[in-house]
Amino acid sequence: RRVAKLLNYRRFGWREFDKVSKLCKSYCVKRSFDGSWSKALNSIGVPLKEKSKRKFSNKDLFIEMERIWKSLGHRPSRIEWETSQPKISYNTYKKYFDGWINACLRFIEYKMGKDIRLGVDTEPAFIALNQQKTQTVKRKKRDVPLRLRLKVLKRDGFKCVLCGRSPAINRGVVLHIDHILPVAKGGAATLENLQTLCKECNLGKSDKT
Repeated sequence: RRVAKLLNYRRFGWREFDKVSKLCKSYCVKRSFDGSWSKALNSIGVPLKEKSKRKFSNKDLFIEMERIWKSLGHRPSRIEWETSQPKISYNTYKKYFDGWINACLRFIEYKMGKDIRLGVDTEPAFIALNQQKTQTVKRKKRDVPLRLRLKVLKRDGFKCVLCGRSPAINRGVVLHIDHILPVAKGGAATLENLQTLCKECNLGKSDKT
């Protein structure tokens, strides 16, 4: 608050803070606010930095991504994107979606009309669980962190590993993240035990490995 008052309560960065602070450094402040400098400033009434207006809508971005993805027949790499005479730069996607793989994920979910979900475990013993507490524990075991899902999707090229279809190219395709060895049989949520399947291939696989 002392530093903010000294700077007339305008928004200031942590480097600027460190130059005039007396009792502590910025890393101590950020540690008290989950590592976020913005949260620290917001807690004492310093206005948040206004976000610059986006030049392109998500629809514009996804239309261009679909055009290039379809022309290549697979997820574009940076070099492939930049040599395809894009109307929107590669760096714009990275900036808007905090990374190229995140941009690809949002595009696939846009084409699907829903989020990519975990596959359905059809093991009878799993379905038969009716007690809420047991179901909750079972669901937690099936949880796959977003970062791990992204790794699986990136490795598999954002397409079904069995039939090769992708929402980016094939209309109506829905992707799932599937446990190769089902959770009900002891399968773990690891990169090696996860794969990308379309809804039809996943339901056809059932609880088989």
